Amino acid sequence: MSAIASYSFGNLAWLSTQALPLILWPSFINSLLRSEYEAPSSLETYFARSLGFALLALGLTVVVLSGAVPLTSAADGTSSFPPIGPPSLSMPFFTNLVRTAKGDEISPYASAAILISTFHHASAAFYCYGRYSWSGEMGFALGCLSSSIFASFGMYCVMFAGDKAMTSRYHRFDQGTSGFPFKNSESYRAKKKALSK
Repeated sequence: MSAIASYSFGNLAWLSTQALPLILWPSFINSLLRSEYEAPSSLETYFARSLGFALLALGLTVVVLSGAVPLTSAADGTSSFPPIGPPSLSMPFFTNLVRTAKGDEISPYASAAILISTFHHASAAFYCYGRYSWSGEMGFALGCLSSSIFASFGMYCVMFAGDKAMTSRYHRFDQGTSGFPFKNSESYRAKKKALSK
């Protein structure tokens, strides 16, 4: 599975974990935020559910726009998703879902969708850190940690995932590696010389 697909599905899982309690039990979440019990107003319930649906929409948008789920159909003949291999129990469920329409290329919208999601996680991490430093509650520290992890992984995906600029077409080795100051032990030329001796 590619880094972009891993980020997309992990992002969806994390945002769904936050969204489902807001959608299903908004009054319970509201009562957790108050020191004494008070019945939540309909406006508070509306905002809780709206936030839950917005988090789910963000997670699903990243999954769809990143190319983790194919958008072509086999019925119209435009799909180029042949099975990777015979189905077996050892293959994960979404092995065939992480390829885009042209093989190993990433979706043209993947960087933009992941960048927006990364900005969301970075802002959530900063907010959770501010709330943790003010209140000292451990839930905010855990939220800050997980949002920071997703923000870092998202920046990694934006900067490095899917970049094939320095990969040799013939040998599939990275041409961007250097021999200075360390010897490049993965070099094709070095392996070829060792085999010819």
